[in-house]
Amino acid sequence: MAGVGILHETRLYPPRPMNTLILGSAKGPILDHLPDTFLLIDDGPIIDALQLPERRAVTVFDPAHHAFNPLKDMTYLRARAFVDLINAAFPEGESTLTRRISSFHILTALLSGPQRLDTLIRDSKDTRDAYQKIQTLLLSPVLAKVITRPTNLSFKGTILARLNRAELGDFDCFFLANLLIQQYPGPVVIPDFGFYSCPFHVDLIRQNRLVVSVNALDEVPRFRNALVQFERKVGSRTTPEDAAILADYLGLTPHTVAHNDFIHRSINAVT
Repeated sequence: MAGVGILHETRLYPPRPMNTLILGSAKGPILDHLPDTFLLIDDGPIIDALQLPERRAVTVFDPAHHAFNPLKDMTYLRARAFVDLINAAFPEGESTLTRRISSFHILTALLSGPQRLDTLIRDSKDTRDAYQKIQTLLLSPVLAKVITRPTNLSFKGTILARLNRAELGDFDCFFLANLLIQQYPGPVVIPDFGFYSCPFHVDLIRQNRLVVSVNALDEVPRFRNALVQFERKVGSRTTPEDAAILADYLGLTPHTVAHNDFIHRSINAVT
């Protein structure tokens, strides 16, 4: 398995809360808070540093080889998540009537038992915006290969999805990552949550299965309050402002030795 170290070990991983926030520019500590199995969305550095027991079932996702049908086993909640993803990928006209109508057409189509994404929406005067959004996805050679060919990807065990934005482009990586997240039933690990965050991730938080890293809380204003309430929070080269927020949530009294030491460790963490 290229880029992934294998450890010959038998140690048992202790139970730990799934929702975990690594706050700051140093991403390395996320490796210390991995569940037993997980989906990892990464550009490469975290995957390269990852070491897993040899016994672990691991799939290295390859967009040139793997394919899956994002419409399989569609439910109402999955349909709503898919609409959230479409709206995040096409943010234009967020408050317009056209967007609301388009979201309605996509949602109703998803709930009608569709078999293929390329035939999800028919082109008509009323559905033109929804149709164009779906067809725009299929203009991407990467996305089209993954979501229109016969399924050959299992979502069991650990999946490592190395998505190189320099190679695949921001749009394709964002959409593909979130399609994988929607299909995966277990914990999801996202070292660059500032880029990949999507509104439906609030469901992962409620299900206690999100492990993320963000450079600063300002990167994710939608999730700011939810993230700082995670039971497990680690400061790793944070901004002074974010270090102070973490200290407040720990109940440390400002201007005390404990408070100042915590701020110093969070800002200057070495990994």
